[in-house]
Order: sequence, then structure tokens, then C-alpha cells
Amino acid sequence: MSSGMKKFLLLWIGELISSIGGGLTSFGLGVYVFQKTGSAAGMALVTLLGFLPTLLFTVPAGVLADRYDRRVLMMIGDGCSGLGILYIFLCMLHGEANLVQICIGVF
Repeated sequence: MSSGMKKFLLLWIGELISSIGGGLTSFGLGVYVFQKTGSAAGMALVTLLGFLPTLLFTVPAGVLADRYDRRVLMMIGDGCSGLGILYIFLCMLHGEANLVQICIGVF
């Protein structure tokens, strides 16, 4: 297997793991919100806000992907997702994770 193919596989395996983790996190946060608030609407809001960036940024991301290095763009996207999850985690550590903070972190 060539060096380029190894790098390609490593990148896409990492992206697959990131996507699975993102989906599980979105589901887990929805369940967390439902348990804390008892509100299905809150759970739906968290799920919607988790999906909204995909709807809003797909076309602009496609334009950027045509102009810039796709690997860098994937890393930037995953990094932004990681920052949102880190924000939620820090709020939970301080016992302040309410619906608004979770919605901010998910978006």
C-alpha cells in the first residue's frame, strides 16, 4: 500500500470515528436534556440545533472545499465541534449545564 493511500485511509477512518462520536454525542445530549427537563421539545431543539449547521454550511463548505485543502477543512470542522463539546463538558463540570448552554454548545 502506498504512503498516499495510508494517509488517505487514516484521514477517513478518523473522520468516520468523528462522525460516529458526533452522532452518539447528539443522541446522548438529547436524552440528557429530556431527563433533566422532561421536555420532548427541549430534546427536539437540541437535535435540531445539532443538525442545523449541516443544513446551513453544506453549500458554503462545498465551495471552500473546491478552493482549499479538504483535509484542513475537515480538521477545522471537527475542531469546532470539539470546542462545542468541550464547552458543554465544562458547563457540566461546574453544574451549570442548562438547556441554553447545551444548545449553544451543540450549534
